Amino acid sequence: MQTTAPFLTVVIPTHKRPLLLERTLTSIKSQAQPFALEIIVIADEADAATDEVCQRLLGPQDIKIRRNGAPGPSASRNLGIDLAAGRYVMFLDDDDAWQPEFLARVAAVPPVQGGRFVYFDCNVVTENRAGERPEYISERRLDTAGRLNEMVFVQNQVHMSCLMFPRTVIGNTRFDVSMRAYEDWEFILAILSKEMPEHVALDCSTVYEVADASSDRRGDSGNATNAHAIMDYLYVYRRHPAPSDALRQQRAALMQRVGMGLPPELL
Repeated sequence: MQTTAPFLTVVIPTHKRPLLLERTLTSIKSQAQPFALEIIVIADEADAATDEVCQRLLGPQDIKIRRNGAPGPSASRNLGIDLAAGRYVMFLDDDDAWQPEFLARVAAVPPVQGGRFVYFDCNVVTENRAGERPEYISERRLDTAGRLNEMVFVQNQVHMSCLMFPRTVIGNTRFDVSMRAYEDWEFILAILSKEMPEHVALDCSTVYEVADASSDRRGDSGNATNAHAIMDYLYVYRRHPAPSDALRQQRAALMQRVGMGLPPELL
């Protein structure tokens, strides 16, 4: 049984996707662990297959919770933050994975050893989930160096799984449970208002994507693409004002592309 406080907590919200969750947990459990690690899986709906995966793959130092309330990753992540004991916190969606030897490599990174806020590179894999098992389509590597620039005020630039948050930097910041989409981006902007992270040239995660709405972590894939998504963009813009006229113009151009013409001064 783990007797020392974990160095890192990884929080995984899940919604009735046991096959994908198994891939996620296997990518973590197959790693050499150079420091104490805590896994927190939070399910937003009862599911026997999810329970079986967690029973088989989680260790005595890990946590699996079935929470009450509406489905969605925000409330699950917030509960994970509240429970996290690690010096650092990372987030993985239940369809993403860590790359092999990530933990061994990150343990040797000086900014991590010094407790800095950092972010990493990732791979993006497109797959088809129409069958019983995901089918690989294509893959590309994403170098995130320099991506956390001022354009983050226009749209998200770095996947949540690439960020390694000191728990002290998170503090009282939480994911907005009222949002139907893009709560990751809003959370990142709130954190960046406190401290900017340092890029580390290290491959961290594999982000799995689908080209259609056949798979979703919320139980309702439409909320990521419909009018709710546009309203959430406007909500983020309202909560995090653009720091320059040029960025307001960029926001207006993005809204124009989705069919919503708004004057830059409102964005």
